[in-house]
Amino acid sequence: MSDLRRLLALARERSVVTATGWWAAAVGVVGVGAGLVLRWTEPVVVGAGLLALLVLGVLMTLGGSAVTLQLEVRPARVRPGAVADGLLTVVNNRSRRTAPADLEVPVDGRVEAFRMPWLSAGLRTTYPFPIAAERRGVVLVGPVSTVLGDPFGLARRTVSTSETVELFVHPEVLALPSLDAGLVRDLEGRATNDPSVSDLDFHTLRPYVPGDDRRHVHWQSTARASTAAGSTSLMVKGYTDTRRSHVGVVLDARATAYADEDVFETAVSAAASLAVRALRDEMDVTVVAGAHAVDRGAAARVLDGFSRVEPDRTDLPGLAARLAGLAPATSIAVLVTGPDTSFGEVQRAAAHLGPHVRLHVLRVAPGQRSRTSSVLGVSFMTMGAPGDLPRLVRAVGAA
Repeated sequence: MSDLRRLLALARERSVVTATGWWAAAVGVVGVGAGLVLRWTEPVVVGAGLLALLVLGVLMTLGGSAVTLQLEVRPARVRPGAVADGLLTVVNNRSRRTAPADLEVPVDGRVEAFRMPWLSAGLRTTYPFPIAAERRGVVLVGPVSTVLGDPFGLARRTVSTSETVELFVHPEVLALPSLDAGLVRDLEGRATNDPSVSDLDFHTLRPYVPGDDRRHVHWQSTARASTAAGSTSLMVKGYTDTRRSHVGVVLDARATAYADEDVFETAVSAAASLAVRALRDEMDVTVVAGAHAVDRGAAARVLDGFSRVEPDRTDLPGLAARLAGLAPATSIAVLVTGPDTSFGEVQRAAAHLGPHVRLHVLRVAPGQRSRTSSVLGVSFMTMGAPGDLPRLVRAVGAA
């Protein structure tokens, strides 16, 4: 019995006959049968007519789409509360005109429906429609479907004929002071003890050895050394390697870390603001936000990643381990989390990053007093309101 039900469900799913069509078929069969048994002409005529309409409707669903559909969204990136413009362009590339059809454009759970009229060969028509960006996220637009069927709704077949277009609704980005005067303070890089054949940090002079680049010969020192030794003795500039600041932004996306969805969105906005500010300061940036990560991307790509963020179960140590794997050269890391994240969990995250990484923790705690503190070399910032984040960034730099 269960197998029969599954077969019937599959038949209904793949059938082009609508519910109205099935009712018409039932009435048609009953009408023809009753009319023949009772020798009554009218039910036979009505039943046969319904069955003929159903067959005609099924025939009208055969074939594919006769037009080319192009879907656009302008602009492709907006802020919450904005309205983007969707545009559906229909082009008839065939040598004959095409019949009318219904066009449907899914837009984030709802459907924009249009009726395409007779379209002559080589012509095109456009259908604009608004897309409201109510909240941060990715709005999926499409694929466009051409609905084939009859005017009576007895048969219907949908043909998807375009790709899906994404509208990125970026999080709100706060205006922050330069991180060079706040969280980072080493924008030009910090010197290491690693020797380098060419860098910006001149370190010492040393005798020439075969294989050295002649462009690094220091000729004044060579002249002095040759005079003192009585023979030619080339002196070469020695350098030490410098590392550019590489900021890692880690967003704790666990829903349990925040009081509600609004607090989670505030954390997303704070993490995005720090990442964008670091990019504007011309630093390398790697973002790990829940299940999504962006390594050394431009501002638009980084914000696209924040648009995709959804609640995730990965804890801070797991996120820190992923950051360390993606960007082992990270020199500054900012962990954005909720107010109740324990210091022990922060320490486990720090262990994945290594002792060379300067660690900051931003706790998003609406209603609490915004303040900064330091525990065992880790800087903590408690943000009671989004507007306090610029002050916290400056306060950490002054500490």
